[in-house]
Amino acid sequence: MRHFIAEKDLQGALTQYSWTKYSTVTSIECKESDSIWIVATNDDWRRQLIEAKQKVSHAVLLTFNYDRLEMQTALMLGARAYCHALGTESLLASVARVIEAGGMWIPNELLSVTTSNIATNLQAKRVLPTLKSLTNRERDVLGCILDGLSNKEIARVLGITERTVKEYVGTLLNKFRAKDRINLLLRLGEFSHLKDVL
Repeated sequence: MRHFIAEKDLQGALTQYSWTKYSTVTSIECKESDSIWIVATNDDWRRQLIEAKQKVSHAVLLTFNYDRLEMQTALMLGARAYCHALGTESLLASVARVIEAGGMWIPNELLSVTTSNIATNLQAKRVLPTLKSLTNRERDVLGCILDGLSNKEIARVLGITERTVKEYVGTLLNKFRAKDRINLLLRLGEFSHLKDVL
């Protein structure tokens, strides 16, 4: 397994592994069994993670500040590990061994929170397939709903008629099996932060 990482400074942390530097995820020439390590230094990490998962089965998100929602989003987008970018060499080596063995890595600091939210994760299994089936315009309307906009405001923002917005809202309610907007938001639950990847 080869390891690809964009941040040259972090390559030295795992000296027993051979690192290959990349400038963009799409430019990486790799095998599915390789791993791509992405650093969450800007909002672009979500797109990079999605692109990485199209190339490899082992993607890791490195962060400089543990955040439960960031971790949850990364895992839902297919990351096999979430760990601190400034972790010790032994920690990063453990992460590499775990993902090579087919496991997942979650930091101890967030593990208890994660296990206490199993019911929420089960809800995600129902929500995410529905998110994947949305058209681009449905995603736009859903994003506006998550922002708390009214039908009139959505129509103005998207440059469509209010009647068209109502049709899209109706379609979204059907797809999520929700009877109204409140029920839709409840069904999305705390996964509404996934708006960033809609």
